[in-house]
Parts: sequence; structure tokens; C-alpha cells
Amino acid sequence: MFVQTYKRSSAIDSLEVDQDGGLARVFFNNGSGYLYSGVNKKQIKALLSNPLAQSFGKWVNKNCVNAETTIAETYAV
Repeated sequence: MFVQTYKRSSAIDSLEVDQDGGLARVFFNNGSGYLYSGVNKKQIKALLSNPLAQSFGKWVNKNCVNAETTIAETYAV
């Protein structure tokens, strides 16, 4: 089940995560959207337990965009 995270970001419009599935849906401010699979479940848990601890942009770059274990698919609204 996806959980919407709430925090403003200069790059990210919306971030939804599914800890059980290791998934993240990211919608960027430029209108593009991606579904990332293989996202580290411990990192998702850490994000959900303290969403204000780091920027969403840094979290997405580290755990989705630049992570070697993730697969990205274009996602349309």
C-alpha cells in the first residue's frame, strides 16, 4: 500500500512509498513521474519514521535515481 509523504521540495511534487513492496512513486515538478522498484525497505522505513530528517530530493537521488538496485519505469498520472 502506498503512503503519501508530505513535504515541500524544489524538485519533487509528490513522493509516495510502499515499504512492503520496496516501491516509490515520484512525481517531479517538471511533470515527469516514475515508479521505482527495488527501493531499500529500511530506507523507506527511515523516511516514514522521520520525513523531516532529510530533503526529499536527496532521498530520491540516493535511494531511487542513483541506487544500483532500483528499476525505473515512466509513470503517468
